Amino acid sequence: MLGKSVRMNDEKQEEKDNFETEILDFNKPDFEFKPKEYHEWRQRGPYLVCTSCEIEHATYIGNNKLMIGLNDKGQPILKARGSTSK
Repeated sequence: MLGKSVRMNDEKQEEKDNFETEILDFNKPDFEFKPKEYHEWRQRGPYLVCTSCEIEHATYIGNNKLMIGLNDKGQPILKARGSTSK
């Protein structure tokens, strides 16, 4: 029984030795993200999330604001929660 355990450990070590490692340089990414000029914004909790770009990105607006629409330039219109004025 002990021999079988030793062989299994040797096989696992061999798998680790054969595993290729990759060193990533985050200062030189493989791609460049250029956001669009127009964004489709959706509110998700305290965040405004752009769902139209290749990479989803967001900005924190807090819990006390509510997105009520977009202006003519596509920018979010925010309103304080609990506010009765338009």
